[in-house]
Amino acid sequence: MELRKFVAPEFVYGPQALDLVGRYARNFGARKVLVVSDPGVQAAGWVKHVTDSLTAEHLAYELFTDVSPNPRAKEAMTGAAIFSDRKCDVIVAVGGGSPMDCAKGIGIVHSNGCDVLEFEGIDNVAIPGPPLICVPTTAGTSADLS
Repeated sequence: MELRKFVAPEFVYGPQALDLVGRYARNFGARKVLVVSDPGVQAAGWVKHVTDSLTAEHLAYELFTDVSPNPRAKEAMTGAAIFSDRKCDVIVAVGGGSPMDCAKGIGIVHSNGCDVLEFEGIDNVAIPGPPLICVPTTAGTSADLS
């Protein structure tokens, strides 16, 4: 029998929920976090809220904000290289569907050690990615759920 397991994500919302990112990263055992976003979200100040929360928890972080709308394979590959090279262990995605989808790609590339394009299709991810915290800035894509 082939078994499958679906785990629903945990949702935290309400005033100042954004300030809890550092605490959640610490709960995952983070030592160094890769923060994935895009230039617009960074300019809006959301990324700074996240990095301030990480700093308050004494967590090191790296930024990867070169994510375009409908992220390209090369962006996931670049982010995965940064995640590995800088010895990150948790990913925080801040933004709409593009940063969250790119962050998921970064995680599975890192864990599985192959090109992101090899995961096209269904059930092609043998090893789950590292812990991922999504901070959605828009509603509608559901990228934080899938």
